Amino acid sequence: AHPLAGVRVLDMGLAVAGPFCGQVLGDLGADVIKVNAFHDFYFQKNHISMACNRSKRSLCVNLKTEEGMEVLRKLLDTADVVMHNMRYDAAIRLGVDYESLKKLKPDLIYCHTRGNERGPREKLPANDQMGACLAGLQYEDGGMADGGKPMWSMTAFGDTGNGFLAANGIINALYHRKRTGEGQFVSTAIVNAQLLNTSHVLARADGTGFDRPRLDGDQTGMSALYSLYETADGWIAIAASEAWETLKGVLGDAALDDARFATREGRFQNDKALRAVLRDAFKARSASQWFAALDAAGVPCEISDPTFGQNLHDVEWVRERGWTIAYHQPLVGRFEQFGLIVDLSDTPGVIQSAPVVLGDGTEALMLELGYSGEEIARMHDAK
Repeated sequence: AHPLAGVRVLDMGLAVAGPFCGQVLGDLGADVIKVNAFHDFYFQKNHISMACNRSKRSLCVNLKTEEGMEVLRKLLDTADVVMHNMRYDAAIRLGVDYESLKKLKPDLIYCHTRGNERGPREKLPANDQMGACLAGLQYEDGGMADGGKPMWSMTAFGDTGNGFLAANGIINALYHRKRTGEGQFVSTAIVNAQLLNTSHVLARADGTGFDRPRLDGDQTGMSALYSLYETADGWIAIAASEAWETLKGVLGDAALDDARFATREGRFQNDKALRAVLRDAFKARSASQWFAALDAAGVPCEISDPTFGQNLHDVEWVRERGWTIAYHQPLVGRFEQFGLIVDLSDTPGVIQSAPVVLGDGTEALMLELGYSGEEIARMHDAK
């Protein structure tokens, strides 16, 4: 059996953070029902809908009508979890807030993933980048401590990280309910996820930070031996702070014998000078040549290549582990994306289906709830 087999989740999420939580739960075997509006902006064949809506069935219903709410109430009778990331005021207006739904199902696990945590910003709209600003990531990732500019990160992990946190919270709540029979309210926020990304940053009581490596203004690294370097035909990353002598031997550049670089403290004090020497040294050969030599010597390194992410889908052992997957989606055809996120030896996860098509499960689910074909057609026509 899969880890969450038998658990039913009503996913009313929008954009990324909410639906990504539902996808994580679906990949662990939960029966995830994506509750959609009939006209859903995020389901127009765009990358967002493809990225976070697999392993689900979509049910289209108008929750602004009494008939639509009746469908939701019937679904609620069969569900273990309700989750969404709409503004909580909107949930109250629709009647899908925790207080309202708990009256109908006392043991309900209800998860609200929001942009901002409770407080003065709670009701304000927010997204991945707003959270990155609040947590300081755009400052840090832009190398501003070394004269850089704030960076609009495409991989800040606020939305998807929030989805992971929500899924983690829901699984904890399911475990608690199994032991006690009690449901509860689970709350996460994009700001929480972005703060998790800054967990390496520690503050003293006076507000000053602990000393730590900082990204340079060029955004290429944190020190001479923990950096990206341009080669004759591309870029290579090294993490060689613990492999200095080996790196020096592979590079074979006499300039590295400079007495300033003889000790760890000396390399730290003369980091900019060491970087300049390494920049010149790495330009002498291609990225693949440097990789072969450094890798053979045991120096941690990797080529930074824009095609690697794409080529990774063709690596046999990666596909066999289920870390990438290819399937046919009715709206966009065949495509590939990341696969299972965790290996479980006895209760493996499962990618149950390609990303859903808007409303693809409506008829089957409503028949399951006891609606007739005529009633289903009437509600669809009245949308």
